[in-house]
Amino acid sequence: MVENNINEKKLDILRDLLVDEGHTIDDLKRLVIKSKPFIQIGSKTGKILISHNFPFRVVERVILYLIGIYFSKELNLNLDLQITSRNISEGINAAQTTLSGQLGELVNKNIVSKNEGSYTIKYYEIEKTLDHLSSIYLANNDAILEKAPHIKPKMYKKNKITKKPNLDKNQLKVKEFNEEIFNEIIRKCGLDKDELDSIFSIDKHTIILIRGFRGDGAIETHIKSTLLSLTANKIYFGLDEINSSELRRILENSGVDRLTPLSTNLKKFPNYVIHRRGAIGSTNNTYRLTNLGFQKGIMILNDIINNTKDFKLDIKPRIKRELLPPISIEENKLMQNITEFSRENDLEEEKLKITFDFQTDNLRLLKKPTEKTRKIIQIKSLMMLGVILKRVYHANSFSGGKLLRDSHISNDRLDLLDSNKDYNTYFSKKPKTAMQLTYAGELKAIEMVKELAA
Repeated sequence: MVENNINEKKLDILRDLLVDEGHTIDDLKRLVIKSKPFIQIGSKTGKILISHNFPFRVVERVILYLIGIYFSKELNLNLDLQITSRNISEGINAAQTTLSGQLGELVNKNIVSKNEGSYTIKYYEIEKTLDHLSSIYLANNDAILEKAPHIKPKMYKKNKITKKPNLDKNQLKVKEFNEEIFNEIIRKCGLDKDELDSIFSIDKHTIILIRGFRGDGAIETHIKSTLLSLTANKIYFGLDEINSSELRRILENSGVDRLTPLSTNLKKFPNYVIHRRGAIGSTNNTYRLTNLGFQKGIMILNDIINNTKDFKLDIKPRIKRELLPPISIEENKLMQNITEFSRENDLEEEKLKITFDFQTDNLRLLKKPTEKTRKIIQIKSLMMLGVILKRVYHANSFSGGKLLRDSHISNDRLDLLDSNKDYNTYFSKKPKTAMQLTYAGELKAIEMVKELAA
């Protein structure tokens, strides 16, 4: 009995060390207050919006994005979303190739956990991280917004490197409405303030497009909405340049959809809008309005006000690639060709049938090549599938992406396959086109099939 009492007292003392991974309402409220200067969450989409008012480093943007995802899941948003490096890359507008080292370091420091390729911020690290960011970016807010610190890139070679021109720091300054510039511009352009108020909503230095930005198709909508946003930025704030993430936020808030190809579409109009990139891995990218772009923006405004159609785009029609015909062969002919192919190449027909899934309208590779790298697996798989298609199905060309997807093999980065030294020996066409094997490729592929089906 005495021993039981002693053990119970020990347990009471030791319970003080126990930490609950959950959180109280007060804890959550405190974390939300500390997060608000840095992140916002789309109420319908659950998209994580990281503030553009601070020159965050890539690793800081990664952490803020993961914190935002944590809160969004608490709001029952993004519940089924797997937070992979690609997802993070798209979420923070940074190249995926720059993230692997950053994420690995965060995992090693026990700030982030990784489970089956999905990353999660550890709850007890959230407040510590937010306090650290606040001490950097909120302690002297004005100085930080005026100029971002320059981070010198690592030099791995002694070769001369041509420096890129410094980006205009207009996008890093706090926007202020300049009434004198505003009145001068609208006077020269013959615009009226009340009419502009029917097109733009300016709320706390944020531009929202109310009407007039939609066009016939995504390309026209993207260039019109971008020109209107940049023109408003110049009229109200006297700035020619805007941060790329801020531009996307304006367009999203204005209801412009299908923004994934925005930068690709804007590249078609370099005379109107110039995309200025920062250093490799930097998120400090901007769009600058040219003089001709400003003229076109004023033209769009006059079209909206006067209900005219003077603004016209010379959009070249998209050249459609000829689609490959689907695989199609009669079942009797397919069985006959399998038998002939097996006999000609000294293969056991039954082993061949358990290596490939032969269907009258499809072909799948059932055994994956035992290689370590994605690229070699893709090349070997495509060679074997290609030779079967040619010799059994009598199809000379094939879609590499479709064949790999159907065989449950990764079809990522097919455009990089021809960097392999043997690719051009075995294939006569570029990746992501109607691929074909060379004669040398057919012979090598048959050897691979024999080895795999042995």
